Amino acid sequence: MQRSIQTALVFILVCLAAPAALAFEPARIALVPAEDGRARLDVSGTWPDTCPPQLVDVLVQGRDVVLSASRESAGCNPTPTPYAFSSESLALEDLMPAAGIHRIRLVVEDALRPEPLLAGFTLVRGSEAGSATTMETGFWWADQGGEFGAGPGLGLSVESQAGLISLSVMGYDVDGDATWFFGAGALVDGIAHLDLGRFDGGAGPFARYAAPSDVQLSGIVDVEVLSPSRATLWFSRTDPVTGGLELRPLSIVRFHFAQEPGAALLGRWVVTGSQDGARTTRWIDLVRSEMLPDGFLLHDAEGNVSLSCDTPPGRASSPPVLCRMQGIDGDLVEFTDVALRRLSGWDAQGQRTLAFRLD
Repeated sequence: MQRSIQTALVFILVCLAAPAALAFEPARIALVPAEDGRARLDVSGTWPDTCPPQLVDVLVQGRDVVLSASRESAGCNPTPTPYAFSSESLALEDLMPAAGIHRIRLVVEDALRPEPLLAGFTLVRGSEAGSATTMETGFWWADQGGEFGAGPGLGLSVESQAGLISLSVMGYDVDGDATWFFGAGALVDGIAHLDLGRFDGGAGPFARYAAPSDVQLSGIVDVEVLSPSRATLWFSRTDPVTGGLELRPLSIVRFHFAQEPGAALLGRWVVTGSQDGARTTRWIDLVRSEMLPDGFLLHDAEGNVSLSCDTPPGRASSPPVLCRMQGIDGDLVEFTDVALRRLSGWDAQGQRTLAFRLD
């Protein structure tokens, strides 16, 4: 299976190879650890003229980090010019104060542009805490009311295997015609950077088979995993008008067919520790869902265990952000990573605990 995925990746990369280099190359941004818990951000790229940007300041707000740069706009020749600069070394907790994945932007100002230019974007994990590292395989859609919301009409198919992720995006183009995009690559610590290919031509189920007649590079998507059932996709492409990056974030969630999120978790589950002998394995059969003002409560068939889950405020149909399992024998587990087929968290003794649905 891995060989077939790699073969597909090679095919896509060959099809997407551009015959000529772009005049503007989005900046590459990397976190570089230094000594004594400090770190810096290294930036490099190619500017379309001989006046590349220079770093002015680093602005940090929560999980958003902005590298503010400026450039001269007079006396520049139209010759693509490589450039590179680094931020000063800062304590990691000052550079990335929040837990989890941070969003790094390079913003460039010059006198000839009315608005700052977005010249680079990347995702960087600042700490091990704060977010999950994998997405549940299945069908996803836009999170109604999420941080970066969108209406219905956009679907996504996700496949996660052995550190690789494939993403199919099904939507509509500017003319309203149905279209789909595909990208695949490595998912490392909850972050993936995927080239998106748009496939045109080919054949449907009622036509004679024909391979896609055209595959076009249609931008990049950076995947930010928030939990096994929740993520943010950062779509980017070069803006043909400004020459900079056009960045469009989208909050997505794991799709469930049930009318209520509680009903989507009903079924037979096995609860066990992540290490041998850490806790006694137990089986539970969740058969009934009860709606609550801020979530739902699931009951097992024998009345020995309950699972209470909190849903995001104002988004009752969205997957839960936290679930707590409580048994009449005193067993207590808090699941912080919640998906439709897998839960993970910690029990009252601090043991890593997992739950898997078996249907």
